[in-house]
Amino acid sequence: MASLEEEPVAYIFKHPAGKLFWALTDESNKGQSDVIPVYAAPPASERERIRREHAEWSDATFGDVGPIGPLKHLSKEALEAAADPSDPLEWADMQFLLWDAQRRAGVTDEQITMAMVEKLAINKARQWPEPKDGEPRLHIKEQPLPVVPEEMNFSTACNFVQINGMAKEDRATLAMRAWNACRAAMLNGGKS
Repeated sequence: MASLEEEPVAYIFKHPAGKLFWALTDESNKGQSDVIPVYAAPPASERERIRREHAEWSDATFGDVGPIGPLKHLSKEALEAAADPSDPLEWADMQFLLWDAQRRAGVTDEQITMAMVEKLAINKARQWPEPKDGEPRLHIKEQPLPVVPEEMNFSTACNFVQINGMAKEDRATLAMRAWNACRAAMLNGGKS
């Protein structure tokens, strides 16, 4: 579908004798059903026209700012869309903000497409929890290795019990054994 702003550069039409002709202008046949307009380049889609118009408006209204403002505003609009997912105006707000942030960050559509291909492959390889309606589904991440403390020696155990007001030699031995037993369990993944 031709954009309302684009004008054909020529017309192809069928002569009554059956042959095809082209002309730069053909006012007499322009309205006929068998006349085909020819454009220098494919006309921009309505979506692209709106995207361009929004960019011009956004620059004129908000000036030369970066992508952070539109991204922060996007979170507000996402909550409004979550409250009424059937409202296309909320979806339009989010789309405008995504376009604006993307453009202001200097990220091209081609870069987004390449990143989406990569991200889809990553997401397909991840493990996901069972779905719960209305709840976000965050992928299951590998658990980080626990930080295992150093082994406690008797001297450190004596300092430990003294600092904690339990200054007796037998308690230092108990503290050292308990600490090191916990450390060993951590190293064995909780298995005795």
